[in-house]
Order: sequence, then C-alpha cells, then structure tokens
Amino acid sequence: MIEVSGRFLHPVYRGNTLYPMLEIVDSKIKIQPGYYNAATIHDQNDVLVFEGTQRYLIRKRVG
Repeated sequence: MIEVSGRFLHPVYRGNTLYPMLEIVDSKIKIQPGYYNAATIHDQNDVLVFEGTQRYLIRKRVG
C-alpha cells in the first residue's frame, strides 16, 4: 500500500454491524504502477460512516 486517506462521517459504536465496500476507481498501470480504490463503510442502518481512498502498488508481469 502506497497511500491511504479517508474520514469518518458518523460515529461507530460497539455492537454496530459494518459493511465495507471497495471499488477500483483508476488503474493507470502504464503511467504509474498501481491502482486506486474508493473505500466506503456503511452501518446496519445503511448510513455511510466512512469514505476514503487507497492506492496500492502492484507488480507487473513481464511478457
């Protein structure tokens, strides 16, 4: 992982059920090695409690 950013939008309490979701937003492997994910987390009431991005470095196979 190269970069992580995000923020909590609502409080989360013990006993809450959380549902994470990752979506590949951008994959520019030829320009920069890696890809960006958009991360969101909703609680059991479908309230968005977290949103952010992650950038991962991946190895490219030769051939």
